[in-house]
Amino acid sequence: MRRISRREFMRKTAAGTAAGYLGLTGVSGALDAAVASETASTSKAHAPNIVFVLADDFGYGSLNYYGANKDLIRTPNIDRIAAQGVHLTNASSIVSVCTPTRYSLLTGEYSWRKEELAWGVAGFHDPLLIDRDRESLAGMLKRNGYQTAMIGKWHLGYGEGTSTRETWIEHLTTGPLDVGFDYHFGVPHNHGTMINVFVENETVYGLRSDRMSSFGRSWYGPRYWGIDAPQRVNENVTQDLTDKAIEWLRKRDKEAPFFLYFAPVAVHHPITPSPYMRGKSDAGAYGDFIQDLDHSVGQLFQALEYMGVADNTLFIFTSDDGGDIPGDPETPERQAIDSGLETNAPFRGDKHTIWEGGHRVPFVARWPGHIPEGSSSDAMINITDVLATLTELVEGKPPSSEAAPDSFSFLPALLEPDGSFGTARESRINGNMGGMLAIRRGPWKYIEGTYPDVTPEQFHHEPNEPQLYNLDQDIREENNVIEAYPEIAAQLQRELDAIREAPSERVLMETQGDMFRLDD
Repeated sequence: MRRISRREFMRKTAAGTAAGYLGLTGVSGALDAAVASETASTSKAHAPNIVFVLADDFGYGSLNYYGANKDLIRTPNIDRIAAQGVHLTNASSIVSVCTPTRYSLLTGEYSWRKEELAWGVAGFHDPLLIDRDRESLAGMLKRNGYQTAMIGKWHLGYGEGTSTRETWIEHLTTGPLDVGFDYHFGVPHNHGTMINVFVENETVYGLRSDRMSSFGRSWYGPRYWGIDAPQRVNENVTQDLTDKAIEWLRKRDKEAPFFLYFAPVAVHHPITPSPYMRGKSDAGAYGDFIQDLDHSVGQLFQALEYMGVADNTLFIFTSDDGGDIPGDPETPERQAIDSGLETNAPFRGDKHTIWEGGHRVPFVARWPGHIPEGSSSDAMINITDVLATLTELVEGKPPSSEAAPDSFSFLPALLEPDGSFGTARESRINGNMGGMLAIRRGPWKYIEGTYPDVTPEQFHHEPNEPQLYNLDQDIREENNVIEAYPEIAAQLQRELDAIREAPSERVLMETQGDMFRLDD
């Protein structure tokens, strides 16, 4: 295949996307501003429904379609999405933990640009991490006539300042409704925490009084808060969220498109498969929980089919980071691995780490008539890129750099998969729990090896020295070749520094991208 320059690629895709990716117009060739505007308006009127499923801690090797052994687990529903659409092999989360990835998904901005997300995740009492006056994925879609819902794990904070337990029984402003969502039913933090209630819109779901009655201990150790409201039952949460999502789909306005951001708690610990799925896999409770997730996706998709809208819905499934591999050999995750399940295969590492297993994730999408059936792409994408991609799909052009500074559209990788092409992104940055960053360009992955000054010492888990790997030759990152290729490491360090200092990676690459290219 002939390699094309980034500028040539951009010229082709800019015209192609506006003119015909949605199959709505007969325009071809170079488009002037008036025609592009008309095409964008037409696209809005015929834009697809969008369901975006973001699983929790779901590793690359945990789907049959990505190599998981069917003798251990079965994932027919998510596999069906992949088989009837496209699966991407080079997709990643931003950081190998959940809050930063969820922030970047909705904002199109690297999470580490925000001081509060330089390392770690949102706490129980943190305020809303997304600025209300900025563009968001939900806000963009709502502006274009979409009905929007966020159902599932939120983990991006509520309110405008530090909250208390008493805040939770008053009024939970601000939150998802302030960043573009019409409806919210969610798990506010991690699965199994001491909060142990659902949030609906801006209040605790089913709140009966302002009384607190602490009881028992959560999976994490501290006692449950005991808010006077229905308590979550861990084994039922996946189904509870699925039911709420289907309920919202049924109640929606049938005359307008919809966007459902569905964020299951599976397969984050505690590993709590439903009574229905318990014992149905051959990889223990963790395998059962994976199958619960697949069953949930299947129910959502089946609901769309019964409603007659499945084929006009862009259905996307991915994960917020890689699978977790605890140190304790008695955990369900480790027992599943001992049974032969390779959670993050073929990569090294897991959630929290800088290695590929921490942030390389499955990414599948289905939209009949637009995404070729059974296709694949190894185009480099980052979850930050979802905002630019969906904006280009709906509006006919990418968002401004102010709205989505680090987001590159990969729409062609979905609609016209072709090897490694389909995105203007030529490099990407990933991080670990402590805020250490790595940059990938071509086959090369450079790990900076330092932590932000604000990161506590106890979160300096991985080697704090620069490292360089050639992933084409060493996918498991076992052979540090920095001494053999110091000039490549130095070039990648310069690029990382430039992206960190620039307000927008997209603008930087559009104006100075040539200076960062490596010799073949």
